[in-house]
Amino acid sequence: MTLTTHDTRFDDPDAATIAKVLASLDGDRNVVATLERAEAAYLQAECSHPTAFVLEYQDGVIERRYRSRGAALPLGPVTDIFLAYARSDAGWNHDVEWEHVPYVPAKIPWFSTWWGYVVLLIAVALLIRWWRG
Repeated sequence: MTLTTHDTRFDDPDAATIAKVLASLDGDRNVVATLERAEAAYLQAECSHPTAFVLEYQDGVIERRYRSRGAALPLGPVTDIFLAYARSDAGWNHDVEWEHVPYVPAKIPWFSTWWGYVVLLIAVALLIRWWRG
């Protein structure tokens, strides 16, 4: 397990460290804390205000990503969920209503591809040649 924030990292954090890091989220500079089991398996808390958290978790693959639904959660329940996740308790996610976050691949416009640059370069070269006669 790895617990990270904007500028800190804790390998194999204990319960006190997890609680302290979550309590340090202030909605200003420190807004996100992530507890990772693996590269694609994590639980994340986003803080918009010191008492308002939104949770997100991913379960191994990008297609299985979920976000807490409804009102923002207070610090106490968020800390309990993080601690249960760290202990690998089976029911860590049962107290929150979750909504699926669909994966939408990024759409790259044609002019941001290598062939788009080639076409624009040829167009500029032809324009210069036409202008110079």
